[in-house]
Amino acid sequence: MTHPTQRKCWLAATVGIAAAAVMLVVAAAAGPAAAGIGDILRSVRDRMGQVLLGRDVLATPGEEVALHASLRGGFRLDGVEGVRIQFHLDERRIDQLTSDSDGNVRTRWTAPAEPGNYAIRVRVKPDDQPEEEDRQVEAARLLVAVRKAETPLAVVDLDKTLVASGFATVLLGGTSAEPMAGSQAVLARLAGTTTIVYLTHRPDFLGPKSKKWLDTHKYPVGPLLTSSLGGLLEGSGTFKTERLAALKKTFPNLKVGIGDKVSDAQAYATLGMTSILIPDVDWSDDDAEDFEEKAAEIAALPESVQVATTWADVSAILFDGATRPKGPVVQRLRGIARDLRRRDRD
Repeated sequence: MTHPTQRKCWLAATVGIAAAAVMLVVAAAAGPAAAGIGDILRSVRDRMGQVLLGRDVLATPGEEVALHASLRGGFRLDGVEGVRIQFHLDERRIDQLTSDSDGNVRTRWTAPAEPGNYAIRVRVKPDDQPEEEDRQVEAARLLVAVRKAETPLAVVDLDKTLVASGFATVLLGGTSAEPMAGSQAVLARLAGTTTIVYLTHRPDFLGPKSKKWLDTHKYPVGPLLTSSLGGLLEGSGTFKTERLAALKKTFPNLKVGIGDKVSDAQAYATLGMTSILIPDVDWSDDDAEDFEEKAAEIAALPESVQVATTWADVSAILFDGATRPKGPVVQRLRGIARDLRRRDRD
């Protein structure tokens, strides 16, 4: 479970340089057995170079949408100005623009009339690539998911919901962080009738690694909606509530929300979604106060929130009409807290 001190460190990182944010995300994901912070930062710095980011979009058929990409570079992930960036759909070029002082380019595009997943390739114009081959900027993928307005949507978090642990390896260039057991099968089945939207509080510069991880582990194709570095200051609950409210204006059929944070579960429930919490609990913890705090947080949630401890529970809720009320998990947490206090007294 997330300690208050960790949460404070996370917020502090958002007002510093991007590298500090990377450091704390890695540290939180990797745990005490991870490499030293200095080694992590050196590895991130050596790998950073320039990165091209594309923002996924959900659109209705024929809607005019904004295609947005940004080019950033260096240890601070500053915007790279004056570089020509191209948008392509298949072999057809949609537009070419020059990055502004923040590294951004934006163009308007009319989504196709036929629903589907349209992968827009975003690249630095070959003439503007660095001469050194190992410093050249990798092309980005920007997904425009075209859906009818009434399409049901399922909103799913990443960390501690799909990603079980060890996401430090993903940040540092790998894809070996393990998925939560059973999550791929459940989402594959759900994707047969529902569009999966990956909504994460991670900042956008982690988007390429996140997409690569989802692809590697064969999760259903769906738009990845990320935060900005500044957006991290809002907190996950506020960020997701605002993004969901904006999404609901165009796609009112928000059906399901799945995540590990109590604030997220509250946001899903507030919008009338089937809210499923997979609580992030370290059951091997020996601090009674941690269990008491988590129990109190879950107990305060609306009765409609379902609390699953495994993806088998999620499957039963979604497909078998089962319920997983919060009460049993709250009682279990409080029971562990009592046992730990009794042990400490003895």
